[in-house]
Amino acid sequence: MLNKSIKFFTVFLLAFSVFAGGDDRDEEYYETLDAELANFEAQLAEDLANQAALEAFQQKLAEEKAAAAASTAAYQSQLEYDAQVAELMDALQRELEIDAFEAQLEAELAAQEMMAEMIAEEELAKRLAEFQAKLEADKAAAAKSTAIYQARLQQEQIIKDNQAKREAKLAEEKAAAAELAAFEAVLAAHEECKAALNLSDSNIALFKSALAAGNLFNVGPQITAGTEFTANRWDEYASCIGALNYKNPF
Repeated sequence: MLNKSIKFFTVFLLAFSVFAGGDDRDEEYYETLDAELANFEAQLAEDLANQAALEAFQQKLAEEKAAAAASTAAYQSQLEYDAQVAELMDALQRELEIDAFEAQLEAELAAQEMMAEMIAEEELAKRLAEFQAKLEADKAAAAKSTAIYQARLQQEQIIKDNQAKREAKLAEEKAAAAELAAFEAVLAAHEECKAALNLSDSNIALFKSALAAGNLFNVGPQITAGTEFTANRWDEYASCIGALNYKNPF
């Protein structure tokens, strides 16, 4: 509007200069011209006031735009800050989640390792128990086998002892039988010699007792004259029964 007024005023001055170049005008024309000039000035003043108001409005608008831009920039900066904070929080949350996952994973791995160790220890204990049980069974079997072997040895020894006893008994029986046979032979010899030498029962009994006591040569036979102490008092009888080479069975 102000620019339009300025242009109009310029045209008016140019026209006025032309008309003032030498032509005479009447008073009504000048009065009209003065009125138009007054209107123009009034319009110009109004335009100037409007221009000032416009400039003030534009200044206020520019300030408001600047304030809005600053507010928008601050808002955008706040948004960017909030976005950065949110991104940092997300990153921190992810890091915390990763740390928690890693901690949980480590705990699970530790638990698995512990479980594996427990299973290995249980398996080892089981194998050890089985080995000990087998060892005890082997010991029991060995002890049983040893007992059986010892019992067999004892049985064999008993059999051997019994055989030895039977043999000894058999030998004793044979010896006893031989002695009995010899004794019977001696008895028979005594009886035969008794009859051959016409000896009394008392002298035969005296001979036997003296021979058993080992004092045969300190005892003499009984004769009608008494006791005979000659050196050959028993010779005939001894020669008869072969007593010199016989160990007294009595």
